[in-house]
Amino acid sequence: MSDDYTQEEIWSSPVQPDRPRTPRTPKTPKTPTQEREPIDHEAALRKELEGVRNINESIEGVIATLERAGGNMDTVSKTVNNASVLLNTWTRILSQTEHNQRLILDPGWKGATEDLAEQEAEAIQRQQAAERRAAEEEQRREELRRRREEEERQRLAGPAPGRGTRGTRGGRGRGGPAARGSSYSSSSYSGSSIPGRGTSNIGRGFGARRARGTK
Repeated sequence: MSDDYTQEEIWSSPVQPDRPRTPRTPKTPKTPTQEREPIDHEAALRKELEGVRNINESIEGVIATLERAGGNMDTVSKTVNNASVLLNTWTRILSQTEHNQRLILDPGWKGATEDLAEQEAEAIQRQQAAERRAAEEEQRREELRRRREEEERQRLAGPAPGRGTRGTRGGRGRGGPAARGSSYSSSSYSGSSIPGRGTSNIGRGFGARRARGTK
């Protein structure tokens, strides 16, 4: 067999050794080109409208929760007010009970009739004090009004003497209302005193004439 092998090697052409081949990377299969579907605007709008409706429902739920919370707060407030009223009533009852106990244990207590008389007397005193304060207030207002009237009268009568004084400096000045009034009053006073003297003169003259006539 060795001879056969050598003979075959002699007659056979030398053959180069095979080189190791590098494995090829498999190619990605090409996806079949899909045609673009047309965009459905109505479906997009419906989807957006559905989202808006969901948001509105959520907001409405929150508002309803807040309204229920407000109603609960009103209920709590009414309950607190009722409790406050009951507490005030209970406080008044305890105060009245303590007062009655003190009255019963007081040896100088003369009964409810005496208490009513004292309450009436206190009411009368309070009324009299109120009337006295009102009278004092009215008197103070009257005094203030009278003082204002006096000040107004003095203010109006103040410039009159100045004009009368300037008139007397000129020799023949025009007197003010006060001067005229004083002259009129003095003349009337002198005129009223004249008849007295005239009467006496007339009497003397009449007696003298009669005396002369008889002579």
